[in-house]
Amino acid sequence: MTDVLRLVGKHRANGLLVDTNLLLLYLVGKINPQRISNFKRTSQYTIEDFDLLAYLMEQFKTLFITPHVLTEVSNLGDLPGKERWTFRSSLARMIEQANEHFAESRVVISDELDVFNRLGLTGAAIVAFSRRPCLLVTDDLDLWDTLARRGVDAINFNHLRPLNWS
Repeated sequence: MTDVLRLVGKHRANGLLVDTNLLLLYLVGKINPQRISNFKRTSQYTIEDFDLLAYLMEQFKTLFITPHVLTEVSNLGDLPGKERWTFRSSLARMIEQANEHFAESRVVISDELDVFNRLGLTGAAIVAFSRRPCLLVTDDLDLWDTLARRGVDAINFNHLRPLNWS
């Protein structure tokens, strides 16, 4: 817990980048927290996970996003009916307010070929982005491990889940 608080304090002014699954959780939870457990893409999470993530995100002045993460979130947010429209509207508002970092995919894979081969394009783009001073949060163990081995400030959300921040 002390390490997490230190990282949050260190990067509060720098900003936060949230990985795909967690950003999806956040948007679904904002629309309807009850939907989290019965939506196929967020069913591994709880309302408490959403509350924890929302609290963590509120601690930062800037939210960073990448087009790679946004594309995945947009495609995975395939909620039915009106919820899909609400989801996409919420995603659009987030995009308007966030700081989008763009890196060409060919540059990302040439700089991070080993990461691309292990984690895919989105993971490689996040690793490339990690050269910036900000905090990254993910629940992807392989991505978190890659970042940690590079000395990047990153939080594995699964390590936070047992903690009560409220």
